[in-house]
Amino acid sequence: MSAPNVTYGFIGLGQMGHGMVKNLRQKIPEQSLLVIYDINKAVTEKFVAEHAKGNNVRIAASPKEVAEIADVVLTSVPQARHVRDVFLNPETGLLASESKPGRKILFLELSTIEVATSLEIAKKVEAGGHGEFVDAPCSGGSMGAESGSLSFMIGCSPELYPRVLEICKLMGKENNIFHCGKLGSGLQTKFLNNYLSSLTALATAETLNIALRGGLDIQLVNKVLNASSGMSFNSAVNNPVPGLTPGNPASKGYIGGFSMELCLGVLELGYQTAQNLGAKTVLGTPMLEAYRDAAKDPRFQGKDSKIIYKWLGGEDPVLH
Repeated sequence: MSAPNVTYGFIGLGQMGHGMVKNLRQKIPEQSLLVIYDINKAVTEKFVAEHAKGNNVRIAASPKEVAEIADVVLTSVPQARHVRDVFLNPETGLLASESKPGRKILFLELSTIEVATSLEIAKKVEAGGHGEFVDAPCSGGSMGAESGSLSFMIGCSPELYPRVLEICKLMGKENNIFHCGKLGSGLQTKFLNNYLSSLTALATAETLNIALRGGLDIQLVNKVLNASSGMSFNSAVNNPVPGLTPGNPASKGYIGGFSMELCLGVLELGYQTAQNLGAKTVLGTPMLEAYRDAAKDPRFQGKDSKIIYKWLGGEDPVLH
């Protein structure tokens, strides 16, 4: 449990951030102050209305103000350019706040961005005497964020990891939190996870589309998959076919979740990693081409990436 005198800051209350900061507020001591910031003021105001007790949640006017108040700062924003602005904007960024002797902030960067940007920011955090920087990307989607069951992949020093673990446990399950190695290793591991997850999502969508077109009972086929070697997270928990896993984005019109654009961005990073290492790939190229093509279609833009099922021509099944 966090100490009552620790002040937390959280920046980015989007699809993932909302669930994480909600769990953070619920699990830290009630008297601990939580400072939040998002470019969408309505989102922060709604959060305060729903989750604040007394004065234990404060809305900051900028990331800089968050850094001036918080001891631990967590950031969850969509892309590298947003991370750069949050940290490095000379007027409003986290590092625009003046570092104070004896006060060191712990920065947990939860976004999935290229390693080079993360390492650049980490160096500037250290050089400016602001504190310590950790890459801590997470997996589990908006459902995992809301339920507090996310997986975290941590890149930091062994000495710092125990403290980071205690913070991530507030938003995820301890058995799903991994120290992947030095700075950058958490992000590299996350790229690989998304690479595989996107492959299995596409394969699951293909398989069930074939089943539906073949006149099979798609619910029964999915039950068989989940009792057999074809089972994956995407068949059992977050299925791309509407209705097969009720409550997930596909079953809600592909609203929420991990957008096609963000998914494609992470896939590009994973694919480029393979190319840089000279690793032979067979499935990566056609997978990437499929997601690129789907992302160009206005019908799928802004929707959860599992809408790749619709790109394949998949229809909503009649369920019983």
